[in-house]
Amino acid sequence: MILATILSALLSQQPAWQPQAGGTTERLRGVSAVSADVAWASGNNGTVIRTADGGKTWARLPVGGAESLDFRDIEAFGASIAYVLSIGPGDRSRIYKTTDGGKSWTLQFTNPDPKAFYDAIAFWDVNNGIAVGDPVDGRFTVVRTNDGGATWTTVDPAGMPPALEGDGAFAASGTILVTLGRNDAWFGSGGGARARVFHTRNRGTTWTVAETPVAAGTASAGVFSIAFFDQ
Repeated sequence: MILATILSALLSQQPAWQPQAGGTTERLRGVSAVSADVAWASGNNGTVIRTADGGKTWARLPVGGAESLDFRDIEAFGASIAYVLSIGPGDRSRIYKTTDGGKSWTLQFTNPDPKAFYDAIAFWDVNNGIAVGDPVDGRFTVVRTNDGGATWTTVDPAGMPPALEGDGAFAASGTILVTLGRNDAWFGSGGGARARVFHTRNRGTTWTVAETPVAAGTASAGVFSIAFFDQ
């Protein structure tokens, strides 16, 4: 009886998920929580929302000129600064930034290559970030910034291992790409004969690739998400 009572008490203290009203009917694709109170989310039709009270209320933050875009990834640094990535071929892949809590947004990057399709964005710190896209001419595409997004530079594809036939990086709410420490980043691939993980130790200049046992071989199979606890 005592053991049952203790177990019951422990189970009752387990964390539980609480549904919250986001103030939008759009599909939310990306989320970035920066504290117990502040979190940002992004989604279809140019949607960006933010809470500053732990999710009790959410404010919608319009991004001018982006009403038709699909914001799959958002990376925030506090209540004021956030970057958001839209996906799609050609100029539908864009990066916007706000420094005033979403009151205004600056378009920092518009994909100039009609064959490219960017999938995810990640940052080592507020100024240094990277975005990864599907292969163009046989290699995954990478752009990066070291000045808070004022400029985004295409990384020489020679440092990227060749892609497999059918390879791609799934735009899985930005979780296909992760940064860690000061220089490391990983992204996963799928759609080809093998599911693989790419790794850089120098912020995207050069990459290595490793095969994984994740199911592969079809267009919808492969690595969708990556997370690290430490290096």
